[in-house]
Amino acid sequence: MVGKEYVPLFDYFAERKKDGCFRVLGATFVTSDTGTGIVHAAPAFGEEDYKVCVKNKIIRPDDPPMPLDANGRFTEKVSDYKGIYIKDADKLIRAELKKRGRLLHDNQLKHSYPMCWRSDTPLIY
Repeated sequence: MVGKEYVPLFDYFAERKKDGCFRVLGATFVTSDTGTGIVHAAPAFGEEDYKVCVKNKIIRPDDPPMPLDANGRFTEKVSDYKGIYIKDADKLIRAELKKRGRLLHDNQLKHSYPMCWRSDTPLIY
Protein backbone atom coordinates (compact mmCIF):
# COMPACT_ATOMS: atom_id res chain seq x y z
CA MET A 1 0.00 0.00 0.00
CA VAL A 2 3.00 2.29 0.31
CA GLY A 3 2.60 5.18 -2.10
CA LYS A 4 -1.18 4.90 -2.43
CA GLU A 5 -3.01 8.22 -2.13
CA TYR A 6 -6.08 8.68 0.04
CA VAL A 7 -8.76 11.29 0.60
CA PRO A 8 -8.26 13.08 3.95
CA LEU A 9 -11.14 13.21 6.41
CA PHE A 10 -11.01 17.02 6.37
CA ASP A 11 -9.61 19.37 3.73
CA TYR A 12 -7.99 21.94 6.03
CA PHE A 13 -4.50 21.19 4.68
CA ALA A 14 -5.56 20.27 1.12
CA GLU A 15 -2.95 22.61 -0.38
CA ARG A 16 -0.26 20.27 0.99
CA LYS A 17 -1.33 17.49 -1.39
CA LYS A 18 1.12 18.92 -3.93
CA ASP A 19 3.89 18.23 -1.37
CA GLY A 20 2.99 14.54 -1.28
CA CYS A 21 0.64 14.59 1.70
CA PHE A 22 -2.27 12.17 1.83
CA ARG A 23 -0.42 9.09 0.70
CA VAL A 24 0.67 5.97 2.55
CA LEU A 25 4.28 5.97 3.78
CA GLY A 26 6.38 3.09 5.04
CA ALA A 27 8.07 3.21 8.44
CA THR A 28 9.62 0.63 10.75
CA PHE A 29 7.75 1.86 13.84
CA VAL A 30 4.39 0.81 12.31
CA THR A 31 3.81 -2.92 12.59
CA SER A 32 0.93 -5.21 11.76
CA ASP A 33 1.16 -7.19 15.03
CA THR A 34 -0.36 -4.36 17.10
CA GLY A 35 -3.19 -3.31 14.80
CA THR A 36 -3.76 -2.73 11.14
CA GLY A 37 -0.25 -1.57 10.35
CA ILE A 38 -1.62 1.77 9.16
CA VAL A 39 -1.60 4.84 11.42
CA HIS A 40 -2.18 8.55 10.94
CA ALA A 41 0.99 10.67 10.94
CA ALA A 42 0.99 13.96 12.84
CA PRO A 43 4.47 15.41 12.18
CA ALA A 44 3.93 18.47 14.39
CA PHE A 45 3.22 16.23 17.41
CA GLY A 46 5.31 13.08 17.19
CA GLU A 47 9.05 12.63 16.71
CA GLU A 48 8.74 9.48 14.58
CA ASP A 49 5.96 11.03 12.47
CA TYR A 50 8.07 14.14 11.96
CA LYS A 51 11.13 12.15 10.89
CA VAL A 52 9.26 9.94 8.39
CA CYS A 53 7.54 12.98 6.84
CA VAL A 54 10.83 14.89 6.52
CA LYS A 55 12.56 11.79 5.10
CA ASN A 56 9.81 11.42 2.47
CA LYS A 57 9.96 15.17 1.72
CA ILE A 58 6.33 15.68 2.67
CA ILE A 59 7.24 18.51 5.01
CA ARG A 60 10.20 20.80 5.34
CA PRO A 61 11.95 20.52 8.73
CA ASP A 62 10.85 24.05 9.61
CA ASP A 63 7.23 23.72 8.40
CA PRO A 64 5.17 20.88 9.89
CA PRO A 65 1.41 21.44 9.61
CA MET A 66 0.33 23.03 12.90
CA PRO A 67 -3.41 23.25 13.57
CA LEU A 68 -3.10 24.33 17.24
CA ASP A 69 -2.01 27.45 19.07
CA ALA A 70 0.22 27.47 22.18
CA ASN A 71 -2.83 26.76 24.39
CA GLY A 72 -3.92 23.64 22.50
CA ARG A 73 -6.81 25.38 20.72
CA PHE A 74 -7.48 25.03 17.02
CA THR A 75 -6.26 27.93 14.90
CA GLU A 76 -8.11 29.65 12.08
CA LYS A 77 -6.60 27.01 9.75
CA VAL A 78 -9.15 24.56 11.21
CA SER A 79 -12.03 26.96 10.75
CA ASP A 80 -14.88 24.69 11.93
CA TYR A 81 -13.22 24.24 15.33
CA LYS A 82 -11.30 27.53 15.65
CA GLY A 83 -10.69 28.43 19.30
CA ILE A 84 -11.84 25.07 20.67
CA TYR A 85 -9.44 23.13 22.91
CA ILE A 86 -8.31 19.96 21.14
CA LYS A 87 -9.76 17.54 23.71
CA ASP A 88 -13.09 19.41 23.82
CA ALA A 89 -13.35 19.10 20.03
CA ASP A 90 -13.19 15.28 20.03
CA LYS A 91 -16.96 14.77 20.33
CA LEU A 92 -17.70 17.51 17.79
CA ILE A 93 -15.30 16.01 15.26
CA ARG A 94 -16.68 12.49 15.72
CA ALA A 95 -20.23 13.82 15.28
CA GLU A 96 -19.27 15.61 12.05
CA LEU A 97 -17.57 12.52 10.65
CA LYS A 98 -20.62 10.44 11.53
CA LYS A 99 -22.93 12.98 9.87
CA ARG A 100 -20.85 12.81 6.67
CA GLY A 101 -20.80 9.00 6.68
CA ARG A 102 -17.02 8.94 7.16
CA LEU A 103 -16.96 7.26 10.58
CA LEU A 104 -16.88 3.49 10.35
CA HIS A 105 -16.74 2.70 14.06
CA ASP A 106 -16.82 4.93 17.13
CA ASN A 107 -15.44 3.72 20.44
CA GLN A 108 -12.92 4.73 23.04
CA LEU A 109 -9.88 2.79 24.12
CA LYS A 110 -8.06 3.38 27.37
CA HIS A 111 -4.31 3.67 26.91
CA SER A 112 -1.42 5.45 28.52
CA TYR A 113 -1.14 9.11 27.66
CA PRO A 114 1.40 11.71 28.79
CA MET A 115 -0.03 13.90 31.54
CA CYS A 116 1.27 17.05 33.21
CA TRP A 117 2.22 16.15 36.79
CA ARG A 118 1.27 19.63 37.99
CA SER A 119 -2.17 20.08 36.48
CA ASP A 120 -3.09 16.46 35.72
CA THR A 121 -4.06 17.50 32.16
CA PRO A 122 -3.04 15.85 28.87
CA LEU A 123 0.23 17.01 27.34
CA ILE A 124 -0.05 18.13 23.75
CA TYR A 125 3.50 18.25 22.43
